[in-house]
Amino acid sequence: MKQSKRLLAVLGAVCALNFIGHLICLPFLPDVIPVHWNFAGQADGWGPKETNLIQAALPALMLLLLWFLPRIDPKGQNFEKFAPLWRGTMTGIVLFFCALTWVFVLAAFGVLPDGIMGVLIGGGIGVLFILLGNYMPRARQNYTFGCRTPWALADEHNWARTQRMGGITFIIMGAVILLTGMLGGVLGEVPVLVLLLGVTLGGVVWIYVYSFLVFKGWMK
Repeated sequence: MKQSKRLLAVLGAVCALNFIGHLICLPFLPDVIPVHWNFAGQADGWGPKETNLIQAALPALMLLLLWFLPRIDPKGQNFEKFAPLWRGTMTGIVLFFCALTWVFVLAAFGVLPDGIMGVLIGGGIGVLFILLGNYMPRARQNYTFGCRTPWALADEHNWARTQRMGGITFIIMGAVILLTGMLGGVLGEVPVLVLLLGVTLGGVVWIYVYSFLVFKGWMK
């Protein structure tokens, strides 16, 4: 519990310093900045520079959400059983979003090479998925984190097996996201979108099917 409170304070300070840094940079930003990029990593949407402050607030909002969810989870007490994993997840997500806000600033200043945004964002998300996949089997039953199928939530054995399969699935999904981030400019927007939707929906469907097969005793 003390470690969780200490981590919350540290991450809260990081989010505050991150926001202050963006406030300092705001006067130096161009009046219009890129706010959206296509799969090739090229800017295709713009907005006023004040938009960057909304982006800068996202890490703090994510931290509050991640802190709040276990407290309303019906199985919230189980978070103590995988506290290191949950703390690592909170840290990774908050730091990723903090780093992402500065990538947006670099893009606004025109520092980044053309097309690199797809690699950075896709690569970052892909690595997060791979890391989550590696550690997901350590999660215990809860309604917030992990592969929460009805059969897994009803049975601890099913939960453990579903998380192991979910971890493998997340690693595959992360690898595909990482690959599409690197090759988005080569493959084109439509093939990348089809590939991402296919692997995401396919992964989710497979996790549910696998959990159901374990429940029926058909997956030994």
